[in-house]
Amino acid sequence: MKWVYSEAVKRAELFGIQGVTYSLTQGVVKNIIPAIASTNAIISAACALETLKIVSGCSRNLSNYLTYNGVEGLHIKATEFVKDKDCLVCGPGVLIEVDSSVTLQKFLDLLEDHPKLLLSKASVTHRGKNLYMQAPPVLEEMTRSNLSLPLFELMGKVPKDIVHVTGTTSKNDKKMSCVRKLRVVFKGVDGIVDMDTAGGA
Repeated sequence: MKWVYSEAVKRAELFGIQGVTYSLTQGVVKNIIPAIASTNAIISAACALETLKIVSGCSRNLSNYLTYNGVEGLHIKATEFVKDKDCLVCGPGVLIEVDSSVTLQKFLDLLEDHPKLLLSKASVTHRGKNLYMQAPPVLEEMTRSNLSLPLFELMGKVPKDIVHVTGTTSKNDKKMSCVRKLRVVFKGVDGIVDMDTAGGA
């Protein structure tokens, strides 16, 4: 313990930390060392139990998250985190196939009729660039000229890419705003293979 304290004092002097005492150092050691050991024991036991379940088939295995209450040790809760298919980061997005001649206005009209979207008053962004914004009025006026341009040109003439749309949709007869990720694929453009349109929305 004296060695730990002397090393703590050296480190405190090196970094200008005030108030390092023997009793404080002792308190840290007494709290941290058992905590690390007990945590390792709990994780090892959980891993051994899951291995037994998988090998023997004696019980259902753990979902993907474990909560352990260490105060009493009487409660262990298993929680399953389900992947959100509409996640803007890791979700696949909704597949939209359009002709390269489709204008941005026609694309917005398609979003209103698409059965998985039904988005009205949509704003569209591509790689951080606003292609069209419904609001505020200043941005709407600045991006209005893009409505008559082909989406293919606005997206840099790439055969496929991701756009994000923000708009209003109806859910349980209630209007609500939402943001969706769309995988736009242009039909008949070189560089598209069957795998690009496989997998659906």
